Amino acid sequence: MNPTLIGRYIEHNRVEAARRANLFNYYNGKHAIANRHYEDDTKPNNKITNPYPHYITDTITGYFIGEPVTYKMLDAELNNTLAAIMKYNDEASENAELAKCCSVCGVAYEMLWIDAEGEIRFTNVNPIDGIAIYDTDIDPEMLYFLRYYKDYDIVSNQDVEYVECYSRNDYRLYRRSVAAYELVEQRAHSFGMVPVIEYKNNAELSGDFELVISLIDAYDAMESDNVNDADYLADAYLMLKGMMGTTSDDIAAMKQNRVLLLENDSDAAWLTKNINDSQSENMKVRIDRDIHKLSFCPDLSDENFASNASGVAIRYKLLGLENLTAKKESLFKKGLQKRLEIICNYLAMLGTAYDYTTVEIVFTRNLPTNLEEVATTINQIGHLLSEETQLSMLPLDIDYAAEQERKKAEKEAGYDDYVIGGDVE
Repeated sequence: MNPTLIGRYIEHNRVEAARRANLFNYYNGKHAIANRHYEDDTKPNNKITNPYPHYITDTITGYFIGEPVTYKMLDAELNNTLAAIMKYNDEASENAELAKCCSVCGVAYEMLWIDAEGEIRFTNVNPIDGIAIYDTDIDPEMLYFLRYYKDYDIVSNQDVEYVECYSRNDYRLYRRSVAAYELVEQRAHSFGMVPVIEYKNNAELSGDFELVISLIDAYDAMESDNVNDADYLADAYLMLKGMMGTTSDDIAAMKQNRVLLLENDSDAAWLTKNINDSQSENMKVRIDRDIHKLSFCPDLSDENFASNASGVAIRYKLLGLENLTAKKESLFKKGLQKRLEIICNYLAMLGTAYDYTTVEIVFTRNLPTNLEEVATTINQIGHLLSEETQLSMLPLDIDYAAEQERKKAEKEAGYDDYVIGGDVE
């Protein structure tokens, strides 16, 4: 990677960067309707944005990763080491932010580094200004990662463009000059691979609301035009028929006294436009339904959504969202596995070798559960299953081995027949 190639990659990425920036604008409520202008500045021009992108992303992300990811492994030492690293980096919050970025623009990037305390750190970086460069193998491996940004220089009173280049072996910082990018800093790192992970939302790298943006724009336009019509009605023209001799003084007197003196054949009426409220409302209902249907994000405010409390019925209504989430999970898990691989690579260089492939990554859907319904099911089929399997069916974080130890201790203490809320015999 050299300064010439860096410049070409950045220039080639302009279109993709603009696309991602536009998706983040939609997520933050900056829709296309905000740029609508009329040649006649006196016309009402309301610009109402409906935050569907924010709702879709937050709902899907909450369902997908609202419950923290858990890790299972047999190596107790590896478990303790990873637990400390995850806690130090507030891993649950980091995963949520990565999932949000994936949902918005289809991709997220996470960077790893060693802080001043010698601890492993990882955090997401802005996907708008990131470029991942891969080789052309069947299973592509990242060769470089470019992160470019501008920083204000108080001395020159200008914005200076910088580029960070991460390779398998080192980190390089470039600064944009008039002619080209100049190398400012270079240092080696100890990760053994590019310390950046790419998380993909789907194979197409598209956002969760990207395919329904045209529907969202249509809904914004209809809402805005409805308010425009109301403004027109509130500021309607007064039509005076047969009163051609009326002067501006007469009109002022009418407004002041709120009295109209009409001749025999004269008349006065407001000049208004007939508005078909029913047609407009029906169209908005159809667009709203299509937005939810095509984004696979259910309308949780729908009165019929939770009319049946059965867990099976709710899961059927969430089938589209579940199918979407299953795809997200498989790709997100690859990113988490890459994180574990990089961490274990670094630990191996420090002298402790761990096998990251032995770690099982477990996702749990953030869905309200009917415990009574689950307990009934377990009671009905419990005789066919082991006690450990029965406990695993409960939507609770239960350590089976620890529970066995507790039960053993209770038995030794004489609490065999202890029942909560009952009497000890």
